[in-house]
Amino acid sequence: MTYRQIFDEAIGDAPPTAVDVDGLVAREGRRRRRRVGAYASATAVLALGVGVVVQPGASGGPAPAYSAASATARTHPERLRTAMLTALDREAPDLRWVRGAAATDPETWGGPLTDAPQWSVRPLRWESMTGWFGVGVAARGEVRSYLTIDVGRPFPGQASGPDECEDGMVNCRLFTGPDGERVVTFDVRGFRAPPTSGREPINVRFVIVKRTDGTRVSVQTNSFTDRHLLTAGEMAAVALDRKIRLG
Repeated sequence: MTYRQIFDEAIGDAPPTAVDVDGLVAREGRRRRRRVGAYASATAVLALGVGVVVQPGASGGPAPAYSAASATARTHPERLRTAMLTALDREAPDLRWVRGAAATDPETWGGPLTDAPQWSVRPLRWESMTGWFGVGVAARGEVRSYLTIDVGRPFPGQASGPDECEDGMVNCRLFTGPDGERVVTFDVRGFRAPPTSGREPINVRFVIVKRTDGTRVSVQTNSFTDRHLLTAGEMAAVALDRKIRLG
């Protein structure tokens, strides 16, 4: 049995709940200096994605093939991009990508699909953490979803994510990864309230991995349907990939 099968069996399917994701994010922002909660992660990623268009080009083409000779010539974001896309392709080889999609605007998610990853990697610097952030809008079957992977290290005195299941975390699971990582998986089914329209349902799935060296890796999907892009087991296997690292 693979790690992904083990995770899928342990995690199962998430029952519905009702959570105001934007409201939780706002409240979490006010207490973020004390801790980084599950919803702070959701909000930070959504905020970073607003207005960002994932487009083909130098950072949107197929991931370059790895070779020892070219590794030293690679920039850090190129290396991370390759590692992230390789892990996603391993766990979800049927994943496709939406051309020209704005990450948090589902009205742009109906564009044409391509096999060339529309995936960009950029630096992140939050109040609590610094590192790198990968983002794209992906499709799998009839599901289209905002997908992110981030890897970073908290600043001194800052938490790196939830250490236990909390209210609003649906079907939350805590377990230990193969190298002693602390793994938290959970769903949030709720709504967001854009300023120019009514409430929109949103399904958010998180996997957060805290490594023994202090690095934090998270994978998140945001879907505006009642289905998720990836299983929690697939996302956990991606987040535990050793090549997704800071250095």
